[in-house]
Amino acid sequence: MKEKVMNFKNKVIDFFKNTKNKVPVLIRENKKTTIILMLVLVVVILGIILLCNKTKLGNTSGNLNNSGFSVKNKNWVYYLGLKNSNTDGIYKIKENGKKEEKISDDYGIYLNKSGNYLYYLDRTTGNYDIVKMKQNGKDKEVIISDVDVAKITVVDNWIYYFKDAKFYKAKTNGESKQILSKRTIDNYEVVEKWIYYSYINNGKYVIAKMNTNGEKDTKIDDDTGRRFYVNDNDIYYISEKYNTDNFEYTYELYKIKTNGKNKEKITDINGNIDINSVNFSDNKMYYTKVNEDNKTAIYSMKLNGKDEKIITELKGYTTFINVHESWIYYTDKNDNEDSQMFRIKENGKGRQAL
Repeated sequence: MKEKVMNFKNKVIDFFKNTKNKVPVLIRENKKTTIILMLVLVVVILGIILLCNKTKLGNTSGNLNNSGFSVKNKNWVYYLGLKNSNTDGIYKIKENGKKEEKISDDYGIYLNKSGNYLYYLDRTTGNYDIVKMKQNGKDKEVIISDVDVAKITVVDNWIYYFKDAKFYKAKTNGESKQILSKRTIDNYEVVEKWIYYSYINNGKYVIAKMNTNGEKDTKIDDDTGRRFYVNDNDIYYISEKYNTDNFEYTYELYKIKTNGKNKEKITDINGNIDINSVNFSDNKMYYTKVNEDNKTAIYSMKLNGKDEKIITELKGYTTFINVHESWIYYTDKNDNEDSQMFRIKENGKGRQAL
């Protein structure tokens, strides 16, 4: 991305150099055309500035909440393979489903990509180390040892992780470790200069935020949910409540501003969803629940609460969901009743066993 932005920037600079002597002529010949041209150039420059300053995420928060067993980088998807219900190392596959290749024997979860490297939590030896490895499977290196089995996130040149139940960040080379919070955080999402996170207080989920140095800690709302998604100035979350009258859970989709204002319920979500499988994208949410045929299925719903659809039924009872543009990666039982990795289009077509 950085290389593309710099090339684009150089082209704009060359354009200015080549046209600076022509502008007076253009102004005399066609003022309207010149004004439009200059406005276009301003928009291009602003676009370059925004691209240069945009936070680079190693994976989406929704995927990492679902164990982060896959990550997409350009035309490749890297994922944790399964064979005979056991983990079988890290694979990569072309986006078109061809040229599948195993690159490591590691049991790697919470996969992130940054530059030419993959970062992940290695569970192979039982020590739970954060490692980085080139995307061809070479030059594996332990960055941080003996961390908690919990979500790790790479953002720009920083890794966010948990150790001894404390929330840390460190440089991607493992240096400059810093405790951001000693609070028991359930879920978090890094958005630009802020970290949005959830925790339990008096039996209720609270959503709060702090800056990426662990400062300016601010509570947003004290009756929310642990699965949430920050989209511009809005936070979408699922409220999960237990009804003591009928001993059942109810689920509702809410939206609230990042400043804690304008809280509103969008819709009730019928049925018993698996809160651990919830994944959000820019305009949809994905989740599993038992359908009318008493089978577990993967569903999608727009963030406005409309168009709930079944994507595919599962042979098993539960799964995690990773979303990469139009493809959904998930685990399920194959015809031999073994756990295996699958992928399917979000329209329910093109199912492929990996």
